[in-house]
Amino acid sequence: MNKRMIGTVVGGLAVAAALATARISLARNNDADGDRAEGFSNRSIEGDYGFVATPGLLLAPGGAKPLPMAGIGRIHFDGQGGCKVTSVTNIDGQASSFHSSSCRYTVHPDGTGTSEAVFPDSPIAEPLPVAFVITERGRELMVTNTRFIVSAFVAHRQ
Repeated sequence: MNKRMIGTVVGGLAVAAALATARISLARNNDADGDRAEGFSNRSIEGDYGFVATPGLLLAPGGAKPLPMAGIGRIHFDGQGGCKVTSVTNIDGQASSFHSSSCRYTVHPDGTGTSEAVFPDSPIAEPLPVAFVITERGRELMVTNTRFIVSAFVAHRQ
């Protein structure tokens, strides 16, 4: 075999390997719905996350005095837009456990999202909304409360 033919064969193998690698990479970046990885969906955060909420303020409806608060907990996302939240929250020095009776979330294609949960045994009967952004390839959520609570937290995949 001459050098030109060997070069052509080696070049062809290199191109084939590059195409195969690109195809594998593309397959890994597609979810079951055919969306690319940069097109996040509710399935992107399916699973369980643990969180700690930084000290903040609870702003009860009706203009009552803001109360200091902090908490820890767990969020389960079902991959279909449903979620469940459990937490232990310290409000003005009194710790209480709260469990959501309903919880919904939406993930936007850019990796941002919103969620709201109802905690019937909490001081606020209305849904508690949050906004979040997916980071660390879905292993982390940065979250901020958008009503009633002045606080933020990071949730890590368990």
